[in-house]
Amino acid sequence: MRIQSTGAALALSFLAVAARAQGGTARLEGTVTDSAHGRPLGGATVLITKNSPVPAAWYSVTTDDRGRYRLDTLVAGRYSVALWHPLLDSLQLMLPARLVELGEGQRAVADLWIPSGATIRAMSCPGVTLPPGTGVLEGRVFDADSADDRPLVGAVVAIRWSDLTINRTTLKLEGGEHVEGARTNADGQYRFCGLPTDTWLAVQVQKDSVGSVVLTPFISDTLGVAVLDMSLSMASARPLAAATDTTRAPEPRVLSGTASVSGTVVGETGQPLPGVQLRVLETAAAMRTDSSGHFSLTGLPAGTQLLEAKRVGYRIVQQPVQLIARHDVLTAVHLRRIVSLDSVLVVARRSRYREFERNRRNGFGRFLTEEDIEKRHAFEATDLLRAVNGFRVIGSGFDAKVYSSRGASLSGRGCETNVVIDGMQHQDINWVQPSDIGAMETYPGVAGAPVQYDSACGVIVIWTKR
Repeated sequence: MRIQSTGAALALSFLAVAARAQGGTARLEGTVTDSAHGRPLGGATVLITKNSPVPAAWYSVTTDDRGRYRLDTLVAGRYSVALWHPLLDSLQLMLPARLVELGEGQRAVADLWIPSGATIRAMSCPGVTLPPGTGVLEGRVFDADSADDRPLVGAVVAIRWSDLTINRTTLKLEGGEHVEGARTNADGQYRFCGLPTDTWLAVQVQKDSVGSVVLTPFISDTLGVAVLDMSLSMASARPLAAATDTTRAPEPRVLSGTASVSGTVVGETGQPLPGVQLRVLETAAAMRTDSSGHFSLTGLPAGTQLLEAKRVGYRIVQQPVQLIARHDVLTAVHLRRIVSLDSVLVVARRSRYREFERNRRNGFGRFLTEEDIEKRHAFEATDLLRAVNGFRVIGSGFDAKVYSSRGASLSGRGCETNVVIDGMQHQDINWVQPSDIGAMETYPGVAGAPVQYDSACGVIVIWTKR
């Protein structure tokens, strides 16, 4: 009997029945460990293949909460044991399979593990010694105007980040803004070794004076490696002069094309979520999910675009999608609830908003902590800004907009300020309730604003409670 794994784990009981049909008495078991995080790996899929004697057979079993797996009543033979997990999938990491010889009635142990962060770094940048606090960003760039995922050769992947801080002893600025670039090779691959970890990066594909949408990946220091695949369509690319001009707000664009994206939005327990608002940024495509959580957006430009999903009570999600002309791309969107906790007495705690605390130490901008926000008894998030210099609020409710009083546009209403919620840019500020805000930082202009965000007309960074 042949049992094929499709990536999702099959039930252990079902697999055991399949094995008994062959009348075997051997047993295979083991433990899977996540060495990067120092814990057992539950929910991993162990793929077991009987290579000999013929006929071949395939099995799949899921580890329990302690990372354990077990498969009874196998027949004698030679087996290969491999591991699959979403973490490995996100890193595009394929680990070699283990070979196991099983005799009739024998028991064998095959322990598996995800490598440590140091090992993953070394695998990605062999022969390179990375300083502490640095990691790797790598991936491939594709030509979105081709129909066969052709690699985009000779494109530049540009990365920008900032480590600007104030020396508390000398009161002088240290660090600054950093820009690096790398060209894609004949396979469209690129790699950066030695980028800062636990820091938001601004990444853009550039070619022939145009560029893609700017993405903001994050390299976890625990893993040390992040993989980011991108694609560029020359038809929907952004002129680089406009993308890098911070003296005035860019004119809004509405992109279109023949690509489409569809899928399902689910919550934390996998239940479909109806009524979720979806849109692809810089396009006119928008809709809400139906009763089964399904959506379909058409008339979209090719290339890497940002799909945004938001629903009141859930964290806003912006995820890259690789769109292809005249094709429908399937994707899944996962939303997490914003958890509001009752007031409790806290004796001491570590800050839950690391980026907020780091920016506050730099001394730029204005910062509101959770306690500051609670004292204001705001009805809407915009109420927190009405007394902040450098901003003007126009409208109320979901239609409210924030403008910087330090810039101007042709309309005379001022520059619309970039509202960032949990790292997602250009949001509607009143989509989050004041009671759900754990921290807020405001910058009326470019000076001192986090470099990964569009700050031409100021930026407001909101962190929801965690």
